Amino acid sequence: MYETHSYFKRLHEKCGKDRNIVTRKQLLSLITVNLVLLPFIQFCYNLLFATKIDESSFQLFIFPTIILLLNLLLWCCRLKIPFYIHSIFIYVGQGTSLACYFAWHYRQLEPYPHMPPGEATFELYMSTFLIGLWQLVALSIVNLSLFVSTKLLMAIKKAL
Repeated sequence: MYETHSYFKRLHEKCGKDRNIVTRKQLLSLITVNLVLLPFIQFCYNLLFATKIDESSFQLFIFPTIILLLNLLLWCCRLKIPFYIHSIFIYVGQGTSLACYFAWHYRQLEPYPHMPPGEATFELYMSTFLIGLWQLVALSIVNLSLFVSTKLLMAIKKAL
């Protein structure tokens, strides 16, 4: 028993602080930006800017850019959040804001009189799915390119 405890103690001292542990400050900042602020931006767009900014350009270009800029700003604060945890919260925030988008539009759903029952709801499901798929592909491409460039820069830095 003592040998096992001393082995893990030496291993912990050798490796230093565990990089996978997220502190409360880091977790609160990730939750604030991705799970509170992004749905709030989606809600504000639906309330204030829906008539001024085209919805397709907002959902397909502007909103993913806002997601990336807010998380880049969070990453530049030097909170030293592991990359995979940061990217998980980006996807969860995107999904949460997409759910807010769906809930907002479902509440306002009024089908045309000549539409069959359920047609308007199906159209909302499909448009939400396509918007989410587009945002997911865009965020995945950016995430993959950031991961590769980070690994490349770390390898170059290590070589020098």
